[in-house]
Amino acid sequence: KGDLRTCFCVFQSFAMGKGKNGSDADSAGGDAGIFASSLCQRMIVQRKSLESILEESRHDQASEGAKLSLVDLLCIGIGSTIGSGVFVLTGKALPEAGPAAFVAWMVAGLICLLSSMSYMELSSRLPTKGSCYVFSYHGLGELAGVVGAVCLTMEYGISGAGVARNWSAKLSDAIGYHPVLCYNLQPYGQGCDEDNDYYLDPIAAVMTLLCTGIVASGLNMGKIVINAFTFAKIALVAFLIVAGLASWTGNQFDNFAPRGAPGVINATTLLFFGFIGFDEVCCMASKADNPVKTMPRALAGTLIGAALFSGLAQFSLSAMVPYTDGMKSIGFEEAFANKGLFWARWLVAVGELVLLPLVVLLSILPQPEVTAAMAEDGLLPHIFRQKNMKGTYVKGTWLCGSFLTLVAFAVPFAVLWDVITLGVLMSFNLTNAALINMRYGNGGALRKPWVDVLVWLLMITMCIAGFTFNQGILSPLLEEEPVIMLSVVFFGLSSACALAIMGGIRFGFETRCDMDDTSLFKAWGVPFVPGLAIFCNFFLLATLAWMTWAYFSALLIVFFILYAAYIVRPTTPEVVARSVIEVVMDQSSSPDESGGSSATVPA
Repeated sequence: KGDLRTCFCVFQSFAMGKGKNGSDADSAGGDAGIFASSLCQRMIVQRKSLESILEESRHDQASEGAKLSLVDLLCIGIGSTIGSGVFVLTGKALPEAGPAAFVAWMVAGLICLLSSMSYMELSSRLPTKGSCYVFSYHGLGELAGVVGAVCLTMEYGISGAGVARNWSAKLSDAIGYHPVLCYNLQPYGQGCDEDNDYYLDPIAAVMTLLCTGIVASGLNMGKIVINAFTFAKIALVAFLIVAGLASWTGNQFDNFAPRGAPGVINATTLLFFGFIGFDEVCCMASKADNPVKTMPRALAGTLIGAALFSGLAQFSLSAMVPYTDGMKSIGFEEAFANKGLFWARWLVAVGELVLLPLVVLLSILPQPEVTAAMAEDGLLPHIFRQKNMKGTYVKGTWLCGSFLTLVAFAVPFAVLWDVITLGVLMSFNLTNAALINMRYGNGGALRKPWVDVLVWLLMITMCIAGFTFNQGILSPLLEEEPVIMLSVVFFGLSSACALAIMGGIRFGFETRCDMDDTSLFKAWGVPFVPGLAIFCNFFLLATLAWMTWAYFSALLIVFFILYAAYIVRPTTPEVVARSVIEVVMDQSSSPDESGGSSATVPA
């Protein structure tokens, strides 16, 4: 009854504009207070229900248009993951760890696997578009969902525009002409270059627009292009592996880890970013066949495939280029040239130039799915959720693609690359936290407030532990400098608090979701494994510069202002009444304590 009376008062204040005595002037202050309170409650408390998510999934499964098989999803995942890891990071890791860089790839893959467990379970329980946005909205609240959407936009659309600029620079180097306009109006190389891309880039804009057109043409065309390019990329990586092993020089096992554990740790920190993009398949759940079972398999296959191809490529490069003290970063192109295999060098260069646009296409592909999910929840205009007869978000795709084309044309990525990395790791943390909250009763509604508080405290303590361990303990040890004792104290206290929090959640609260449905994937070791993943992600975040955090914070503030302005936009009393009635029905219906019931989607 109290909830009903509160909602009726909110409705009366907004729809009628009157106070208790019917005076607009006397009620202005009260209305403002109710408005601010209801806005904060919506941002923090409101969650997307399981019923609405499953209804969206049933609707998507029944809609017209092509569907993605497991092979299609693997092509999307592997195609978006292997690339820079093989062509760039292998050469950077070799001077750090020598032949042991292969081990560093496996360790980085295991660290990534910790977060992927949360993605596997949530994509099985919540088989709809939106990935981290929907996971966070369901498990942590609307504001967390919006932050997750910002992170996904950085990981997908914005990074795709950056790859387009990188591809444009490679193409310009190959033809020996740079058709760009530097910001300082000077010739290319005087104030702007490939590393400091402060210029307008029409070629990158054209590439982004072309990829947008392929996505807007529908999934049938997109699947053909993506699968063909992915198999071509796998063939190129296989050639690198075979050609590198055929040029084996010496015995790399004689000096397998020349810099010892510090070198392997440094390489692991670097190579983790070679797995970024594995979660992209989650955004395509609405287009997948039987997503409850297919999505976890696609995620696992993407990680295994990325680790296998990247690790073997690293091993072959180590076999071809023996480690020497003081060596610089070296890629496959230079390694083949040093061996006199100039034909192989040009094959790699041309192959990378031809296949790199696949990453641009795959980065744009999930972006309309994210904006459509937000539009269905009323957080973006309705136009983003409009489909054509083939089930394609044509208008949303062109709106997103036009914005990304502008970004590719005008925005320098000399700074934004680290901001994108920050957004990716933050989305991992939100997903891990959402799984813990969902498992223990807060999926779809805030039923266990103390669990919610403990989950956010876990995020804070793991943040402190990750930063103090990286900056105050491990970094000084690797640089052979004294350890900062204050960091040791803070790391010990925060780690102990984090363990106590996870233990309190695990043994102090009952699991409030369906654990008996055998069709659902279930992550192991909740909340301890997701908690460890959060620590690892914050450890990697500690390697980023403080200015990167400042840029990301400014970006979040801008999006928060736009989000708040949109959800409080003027509306009619009928719309307000409908929203209030939905809240009343949700709060008065005594929701099932299971919170995360079976996500099996009927055919």
